[in-house]
Amino acid sequence: MHPRFAIVFRLFVLLLVGHLFPGDGIADALAVLPDSAAVDRLRPKEAPVVLWNRTITVLRSSYGEFTPIERARIAVERLSQFPANLPDYRVVAADAVEGGKRVAWIKINGRLAFVIIEGDADSASGESFDEYKNRTVQGVASWLEARKAQHELPLLFRGLGFSLLATTLCAFAAFSFIKLMRWFRELVKRLESDGRQQRNIAGVNILPYIAAFVNGLLKMAEGLLLITIAYLWLTFVLSAFPYTSPWATQLSGFLLGMLGGIGTALLVSIPALFTIGVIFFITRLVVRVVTAFFRAVEEDTVQLGWFEPETAKATRRIVVVLIWVFALIIAYPLIPGSETKAFQGVSVFLGLLLSLGSAGLVGQLIGGIVSVYTRAFKPGDYVRIGEHEGVVQELGLLAAKIVTIRKEEVTIPNALLMGSTTINFTRQAKAHGVVVATSLTIGYDAPWRQVHAMLEMAAERSRGILKSPKPFVLQKALSDFAVEYTLMMTIERAEERYYILSELHGHIQDVFNEYGVQIMSPNFVMQPDHPVVVPAEEWFREPSRKVEAQGE
Repeated sequence: MHPRFAIVFRLFVLLLVGHLFPGDGIADALAVLPDSAAVDRLRPKEAPVVLWNRTITVLRSSYGEFTPIERARIAVERLSQFPANLPDYRVVAADAVEGGKRVAWIKINGRLAFVIIEGDADSASGESFDEYKNRTVQGVASWLEARKAQHELPLLFRGLGFSLLATTLCAFAAFSFIKLMRWFRELVKRLESDGRQQRNIAGVNILPYIAAFVNGLLKMAEGLLLITIAYLWLTFVLSAFPYTSPWATQLSGFLLGMLGGIGTALLVSIPALFTIGVIFFITRLVVRVVTAFFRAVEEDTVQLGWFEPETAKATRRIVVVLIWVFALIIAYPLIPGSETKAFQGVSVFLGLLLSLGSAGLVGQLIGGIVSVYTRAFKPGDYVRIGEHEGVVQELGLLAAKIVTIRKEEVTIPNALLMGSTTINFTRQAKAHGVVVATSLTIGYDAPWRQVHAMLEMAAERSRGILKSPKPFVLQKALSDFAVEYTLMMTIERAEERYYILSELHGHIQDVFNEYGVQIMSPNFVMQPDHPVVVPAEEWFREPSRKVEAQGE
């Protein structure tokens, strides 16, 4: 605020306070009003003189009653009044002394433009008044030349021509680069879809993940290069015209500074990156040795009494993962930028995500480890897990997959394995076969010896049932209306039992039809007129004697 206006404002405030607060109100108001020193501290210390996006000079001190901002405004107004079509401009600084301080009158063709004083020099950086004066003269002269050139048609046409040429070249470069990136992505996609290409770590094919990572890098590189092309195009177009050339200078300075900073960071990080590379190759070598050892145990070429081949695959995966985690822990402090707040923030965020989502994951992993090391089943076994029955196709770290008789693939999370009863039909079948059974109920009017003989005859006609041990029949229950018979037999492969039982049931129907025995179980609604019993002369009804003779 101008000093005169400040005095008037203070008097107005005093009169208002005196009217509202009689007595000591004026004294209280004087106590809260800022003094002149406080007002001076609130005033801006620097005021740039800006014309045509150029900073001509910076004014830092008051001159008489004029603050730096008022001086800068007056300087801009006076400079703008100079005509732009003069053939020549002579910018000089006429030295003078006022109040014991050096000043300089900036004149253009002998006409005063503005005044600079000794206090305007940047004393904080050690700039002298003569250096400041020369820099101001150069700034004014540079602005005058740029303004004059902006009105010259040949220069404008040349700038338009260069801008059009730069636009065409940048558009061609962007189009070519987009086509090149698409070709690279198609190449990565073909390599990923090729089933012959595999890169396994801990038994997991990491090629799809590498392909996704490479595709992400290609897309990021494409975006960055397109932005860089647009940035360079804008910088060049702005530099083609005097009015916008300062913007181009700022853009190029920012780009060069950023590239210089990245280059310096890369150079400084070379030793750390070299160390990370050494850690990676050593870890990879150790992983290969460990993988070869466990694969030998898994294939039973190396036999250890304390280590089972069934658990070698899962142990190999766990050990390989632990080795890579250990290597990552060692290499983490060497990663460029790992000490920055941003990197640490990302690490905390990822750790939080893992903490929130790891409860179920840990349960699945523990369930898989328990299933492997208890050797409940392995791939190829025919099992029943809960209500699902089929051949184990895969036993992973998170889930087990079985294929049912209907060729359905069932995925069972490992956490459910720990709480489910697992029946393995294959484990004992290698040495003794698999015992299967089928049951039916027959009325009391059929001799039990005849029923036994007919069931054993049906078993003899069925394929897939072993002759030794010989099939036999159990009478499991004497129910109210019928006897429950169970035929026990042995087969080689559990996964074939449904097919074998289907054929057996057909033969049972045929045999019972041949000998006139009713399979349908009776149910009574009233007491029959005569006892439902088998006479003694019918106890050995055929084929009882025939089957007993074959057994002897």
